[in-house]
Amino acid sequence: MSLLFWLVVACAKSTVAECSAEEPCGFAEECIAGQCVAATCATSLQCGIEQYCSSDNTCVSGCEADTDCMFGDVCNTSTNTCETGECSDTHLDCGFGEFCSVQGDCYDAGGYFCQDCEDDGDCGGNGNICFYDSCGVVCDDDRDCPGGFSCIMPYEGVRLCYAPCYLQEGKE
Repeated sequence: MSLLFWLVVACAKSTVAECSAEEPCGFAEECIAGQCVAATCATSLQCGIEQYCSSDNTCVSGCEADTDCMFGDVCNTSTNTCETGECSDTHLDCGFGEFCSVQGDCYDAGGYFCQDCEDDGDCGGNGNICFYDSCGVVCDDDRDCPGGFSCIMPYEGVRLCYAPCYLQEGKE
């Protein structure tokens, strides 16, 4: 009989609420029916890229804000989807060999960037030189170079936009 008494008392103690408005749950937990339950997220920062924390504390695909999307993309809050945004930085928003236009579009740099060459004459003049079998285009700093390129100084007084062009698709 005494064993039954202790069993009833022990069960009664386990039904006491462990959380309330005055006694909140710990981090990444929420209070449901007086019990702390682990939540998968408390904010969208705890979710993956192109996911957000829903009202039921689970990570779901889509977005609620631009910060839920890849850099340069924007959140369409009416459809909760990430969409391509306008480019604002050539080196962050555009692909290899592209520049960002003032209209916010990426466009192919064209010209002599990554053009094969045998000598400086193959690179159009203007100080451009043949460097490791690809044309190096004159620059002052990285802003003069398309995405994937850096303004380097291979020789004293010579600055060139350079990238390992041999890694570009179609080149061997």
